[in-house]
Amino acid sequence: MSIWKEKVNFDPKLYEEVDSFFENLHDNETLEYRPIQHTMALDIVDAIKNKEILLMEAGVGSGKSWGYLVPLLYASKDKDNFKGFLISTSSIALQEQLKTEIEKLSKMLGVDIPITIAKGRNNFICKKRLEDYIRHHDEDKNLKELEKKVNAGHIDKEEYQDIPNYVWKRININYVNCNSCIYKRNCEYILKREKWPESKYVICNHDLLTESLKRDNNDLILQDPSILVVDEAHNLEEKIRNSYKNSISKSKLEALILKIEFMINDDDSLDGYENNPIIESLNKVFRMISTKAKYKYRKNAKENIDVFDEETSGFDVSSSLKEEIVNLTSRLDSLISEASNYKYLDKRLIGTINALKDNVNIFKDLISDNSENIYWVSFLPNTKDHITLDYVRKAIYKEASRLLSNNNYGKVFTSATMTTGDGDYNYFANNLGLNRINGVPIIKEYPGESPFDYDNNALLYLCNDCISPKSSDRELYLDILATKVDELINITEGRSLVLFTSKEDMKRVYSKVTMNNHDFNIMLQTDDVSADTLKTRFKEDEHSVLFATGSFFEGIDIKGEALENVIITKLPFPVVNPIIEEKASHFSNGFREVYLPEMIIKLKQGAGRLIRSSTDKGIVSILDPRCREYQDIILESLPFNNVTTDIEEVKSFATDKLGIAKIKK
Repeated sequence: MSIWKEKVNFDPKLYEEVDSFFENLHDNETLEYRPIQHTMALDIVDAIKNKEILLMEAGVGSGKSWGYLVPLLYASKDKDNFKGFLISTSSIALQEQLKTEIEKLSKMLGVDIPITIAKGRNNFICKKRLEDYIRHHDEDKNLKELEKKVNAGHIDKEEYQDIPNYVWKRININYVNCNSCIYKRNCEYILKREKWPESKYVICNHDLLTESLKRDNNDLILQDPSILVVDEAHNLEEKIRNSYKNSISKSKLEALILKIEFMINDDDSLDGYENNPIIESLNKVFRMISTKAKYKYRKNAKENIDVFDEETSGFDVSSSLKEEIVNLTSRLDSLISEASNYKYLDKRLIGTINALKDNVNIFKDLISDNSENIYWVSFLPNTKDHITLDYVRKAIYKEASRLLSNNNYGKVFTSATMTTGDGDYNYFANNLGLNRINGVPIIKEYPGESPFDYDNNALLYLCNDCISPKSSDRELYLDILATKVDELINITEGRSLVLFTSKEDMKRVYSKVTMNNHDFNIMLQTDDVSADTLKTRFKEDEHSVLFATGSFFEGIDIKGEALENVIITKLPFPVVNPIIEEKASHFSNGFREVYLPEMIIKLKQGAGRLIRSSTDKGIVSILDPRCREYQDIILESLPFNNVTTDIEEVKSFATDKLGIAKIKK
């Protein structure tokens, strides 16, 4: 029976084609009918027609890409009325995957459309920067061959996977002013960009989408499409926030000060850095901020070991720091006034003065009672010494709402992890300011469950005999955690992904576990091995165990017996930082409204690593006794009905379902 319902103001032909496609899958011998795809596809037809906002969480294996691609391809047959689609994803790999799926579907549906993959500028080689790099490394013969390929128009990073990252950073387009480049007229990247708005069917990533929406209408990736689909939408808020992030470094500010002094000083008698009262004041301000940031960093790290993974810290603005910043800004204002009245005020000097003014305004905002920004420091990588002062606008949801407020087209936001609790989209919608967009209906489709058989193929183990990660006895906590991890990886004879929220904990537990003898390989995520390489090694070594953190909570897709055991060592609450604190400050119960939803979304991502196909089986274990406090919302959010706190049931599941030899007591 069809699930299609007739609605007001719909396009009957488009509905009929989309509905018929999915109805026919019931009798298809090679393709599987999935109700969530059907529901999603018809909702998207509505979003196209009525210019609605659609929120649609689709569980792992639901095939959400077909759910939105089928209606988009059918709609594209209407050349007169359909203005095209823009799909945004979280990575280039997903862009390429979607293009492949579109090509496959196009053949099935008899729809031939040219797909454009739009990538950010840092994915392309800059001819001018390459020339500069070669000039300083002319002994490298490989660079000459690279230059020949670039001159022939081959500038996409996809063609140069063997170029080391440190070289790529020095030759890509990321840090260059294209407008003043001598190769601007013939630049392959600029030629590509100019063609994007002419395309009707574009796949980009979230970074590029954000940058495009921030620019004026003349530089959009696609001029007013009929529909925007944001896949992996749970990452969009962070991408938007990062695009507004800025920083002030002491060295760059010093350079601006000395440049102005040099330009307006007629007798060339400059003291430079020595005995310069403005530079001395600047140094004092940065020393005070650094000291306060280190103090707060150490204080937070005592309460939460996860902070040790951070290269950032908040800091308190004391009265003494305020006083010194007032002193600094007063001196800088005097310099700006003197420079603005200089008799030879040219364009170069005006530009430098304006740059200094921007920095002065940031310092004034920092000590204001009604500051517009959130401030923190970033430490030099792997040290806690040199810092930059970083900042971003407070209410980023207002900026997100403005970027997404164009009512000329429908918008679809989809992911496997958008809700908290029983179908609650509020946290996601509020973070993007979607509820602030006037005149547009927001359709919140009840989350589509994964079609995979969790009842028979998966078990959730909530450990109740570990101790809290908040325990004051750190060594005891790590000993018990290591013992439990060792027991669990032995139950499944390896085949395990062990997820940590702290690199420090990961290394300590790895050291303890590997002291025991195992018949399988235990791998550790390290900075000197790429994530892709590590995933490949883990996948190919079927009995191996991988200890990982960070990005491995999502983006790892390993089907089959190589991964039958996901162990989450700690509930992934976010680290306390100025951004999280600011978000929480708007609620009477910031923990409930911010920290808990953030944890649930991350937990769903981690647990989602286990079942990746209809034949997958396995166990997810959470080794954090705080599960008891949040059990209701955890069980509402995860797809497991088969739940236990008994390790003997875990062993029985491994024996009965995974075919593991019976565990000896």
